[in-house]
Amino acid sequence: MRRPGTRTYVALGLVAIVSSALLAASFLGLIPDRAGAQREGQVALAEAVAAGTSALLSGEDPRRVDAVLRFVLKRNPDLESIGLRKADGRLVLDTGGHAQAWAGPTNPAGADRQAVPRAAGFVQVPVFAGTTRWGQLEFRFRPTAADGPAGMLESPWLRLMLLCAALCFVGFHLYLGRVLKSLDPSRAIPGRVRAALDTLTEGLLVIDRQGSIVLVNEALVALLGRSQERLMGTAAARLEWRDAEGRVVQADALPWQRALASGEVQRDGRLQFTDAAGTLRTFVVNCSPVLGGAGRPGGVLVSFEDITVLEANKLELKAAKEEAEAANRAKSEFLANMSHEIRTPMNAILGFTELLKRGYSKGERESTRYLDTIHASGRHLLSLINDILDLSKVEAGRLEVESVACAPHVLVRQAVQALAVKAQEKGIGLAFAMRRPPPAQVLSDPARLRQILLNLLSNAIKFTEKGGVRVVIDYESAGPGARYVIEVHDTGIGVAADKLESLFDPFTQADASITRRFGGTGLGLTISRKFARAMGGDIVASSRPGEGSVFTVSFDPGPPGDAPRLTEAELREGDDPASAPGRPQWRIPAARVLVVDDGAENRELVALVLGEQGLWVDEAENGQVALDKAAAGNYDLVLMDMQMPVLDGYGATRELRRRGFDRPIVALTANAMAGYEKEVQAAGCSAYVTKPVDIDLLLETVAGFLGGTRVAAGDAAGTDTAATPAPDARAPGAPAALPPHAALPPAPVVVAAPVVVPAPVAVPEAMVAPGAVVPRTPQVPDAPMVSRLAGRARMVPVIRSFVARLGERVGAAAQAAATGDAVAVAQFAHWLAGSAGTLGYDAFTEPARRLEHCAQHGDTPGVAAAMGEIRALAARVVAPEMPAEALPA
Repeated sequence: MRRPGTRTYVALGLVAIVSSALLAASFLGLIPDRAGAQREGQVALAEAVAAGTSALLSGEDPRRVDAVLRFVLKRNPDLESIGLRKADGRLVLDTGGHAQAWAGPTNPAGADRQAVPRAAGFVQVPVFAGTTRWGQLEFRFRPTAADGPAGMLESPWLRLMLLCAALCFVGFHLYLGRVLKSLDPSRAIPGRVRAALDTLTEGLLVIDRQGSIVLVNEALVALLGRSQERLMGTAAARLEWRDAEGRVVQADALPWQRALASGEVQRDGRLQFTDAAGTLRTFVVNCSPVLGGAGRPGGVLVSFEDITVLEANKLELKAAKEEAEAANRAKSEFLANMSHEIRTPMNAILGFTELLKRGYSKGERESTRYLDTIHASGRHLLSLINDILDLSKVEAGRLEVESVACAPHVLVRQAVQALAVKAQEKGIGLAFAMRRPPPAQVLSDPARLRQILLNLLSNAIKFTEKGGVRVVIDYESAGPGARYVIEVHDTGIGVAADKLESLFDPFTQADASITRRFGGTGLGLTISRKFARAMGGDIVASSRPGEGSVFTVSFDPGPPGDAPRLTEAELREGDDPASAPGRPQWRIPAARVLVVDDGAENRELVALVLGEQGLWVDEAENGQVALDKAAAGNYDLVLMDMQMPVLDGYGATRELRRRGFDRPIVALTANAMAGYEKEVQAAGCSAYVTKPVDIDLLLETVAGFLGGTRVAAGDAAGTDTAATPAPDARAPGAPAALPPHAALPPAPVVVAAPVVVPAPVAVPEAMVAPGAVVPRTPQVPDAPMVSRLAGRARMVPVIRSFVARLGERVGAAAQAAATGDAVAVAQFAHWLAGSAGTLGYDAFTEPARRLEHCAQHGDTPGVAAAMGEIRALAARVVAPEMPAEALPA
């Protein structure tokens, strides 16, 4: 409903004042009372007729009274009837139907002595015969006004007041229109200026010191959906303004009120307003105070820029941006998953290649088996690379599978062998068995099947802390079509039933904390299920939280044919344990090397390794000590840890370069993230080697900077015929660029003597189905953990020193974690990540890095999980025996 304008309100107020004046004049008798005059005339007539009647009643002929009364009735139109009533109440004369007209009312008190209006239009007057009261005359006059509200409206003075009010309202309205127009501040603006303001697309508003609107241009009138007349004089705060979140803004929080209060310009405020059409509009509001007397703001000029369309576009752009980022994230996570899938066969290839290089095989049979594993992993790696290069197949859902002769049980055995080291590091069992003998060969896609198996086994090992993982082969030949079935059982963390199916959604894991604790993209199961379905089967899962899970892969093996069934001996073939190592040797010219590290074991180990090469080694426990020693000595090479107390490696390296030290500085760091080489190079480092330190990589790096040559095994002290110069990574007179090998991650962990690479490890008996075939060489899940460097006599003292300190430092770190000392926990984790792996206890590296990350990011559950894993590993660590030559005589 449209509200009246200001002019209407003022006119109504003035009319009310005039009406009140008229009413007061009426009460004071200043206005003639027509109804009162009529009543006085009626009484006078009644008195005159009564006097004449009394005279006639006293005379000789009282019958003439009737004629007189009829005459009076005829001569007075307002008189309806006359009656003469005796003192005893009898009506003796009835003129004009008086009995009926007079029937209702009763006589008022005192009517026997004077003429009194009995009611509206009723008059009674006493008559006398001589001095004796004879009776009374009764007169019924026509009423001057109706009873009730209708009678009030017929009142002359009320009609006069209503007429005056109507005339005054019209007159005042017209008069105020002219007066207010001349007083309108907006009219004070020249017409051409006003026209210019009205042509602006930006809304303009001027308010006075009281916050009332005194000027508004046409653009704002259109935006607000209200007329200028309604807006003029209205308090701007009365309009329902809302903030960017849709909340109603209080009057004192409006930007122009703040401008009035402070006298300062208010810029880029955001307000929302719902116009008359119901559209929610968004404005950018700027307020400039207009200074008045005494420097106080006399008003505010407010501009409104309508950004409703821009806001809508912004929301659409945001949604499009989020979709684009989600798509980009999906691709990145897919590539990350592919990286994980590639590293699995790469680990097997590099690991078994390292075993062969170091001469750890016991004979030709084991060497052949290692080569078979390398060859199979290489073929699998090639198939993965082909998939990545043809990524559009996956995105478009056009997966192609082969149908060639293959032996799934061999693929299972190869997958178990490839992941056996990982299972051994975690101290869990890994085995495979057979329920019903399948054909020795079927028709399927071996590359896809191998990828599925590696994915499921990697997940099972990742999520299993105690117990073990078991792979069961089965063959279902009943029914219309045969099915080859492979089940992967684990005793891991399990998954709730209502979240099982979500495991197969892209980038999804059943619990957000899983990512923090175990990592992973959550894409592997999605791709594996697609592969399985493309092969005519599926992957289904069953699980119980805290008890474990079973992932069942089924696929179409093709027509049964006459292929022989698999025997137990064929299943067990190739299960012999693996053994390993031998290492490259270097001839390095004599030089002085400074080893800077806050870990005593790390310094001792590196000093021992370099000392065996004939180098002169000094040690420093932090960057400040390194600066002092570098100032006092002439070093050919510095090995610098980057995270240390007092002064870290970055600061020490920068200071050394500032002082003019131009020899190579090699960073030793546990950080292997992509792009880290730029950070250490910017600090002045010539190269970097990641922790845990790979000794061969360290020696190659040092030899490259010091001009060393590589010699054949056993020929280090002999002739130079087999010598190969190391890559020269140093540019004379300046810090060298990073050599290519330093940017690569450390060589894969290889288990060295006296610990051997396990064959598939037996799992607890509860996991073995009756009649199942289980590989030989069972492994106890909580087997003692021995350093892979325990076979090197000179390193045994360093390893034993580390083991002696390990329990104390783990206990202190657990106490720090319990009290919330994240800094101490992170320092412990950094020390453990570098020292444990460097000294051959590689199982600590990954949980230590995870612990450091969680401590630095305040992830309390992650700290607790990683700390628990480290304590379990520490309980299994055993120190190697001192070699006989090191014992006192």
